[in-house]
Amino acid sequence: MSETIEELYTELENLDQADPVEGAKCREQVQEIFANPSIAVRIKTAIADLLMQANQALVLKNVKEEDSY
Repeated sequence: MSETIEELYTELENLDQADPVEGAKCREQVQEIFANPSIAVRIKTAIADLLMQANQALVLKNVKEEDSY
């Protein structure tokens, strides 16, 4: 993984502002962290919370015709 956990936190906090491709890359990195047994559960829990908040922000976002989600 090329990014630090802190950078991923920042990306998740702004996921509703990201374009669909960047959002997909961020979600892929989250999945890699979830699958990594060497990363602490507390970090995975914090990331899961941020992802949930990002998903909720996307639900509230006005979707444009060209948006995929």
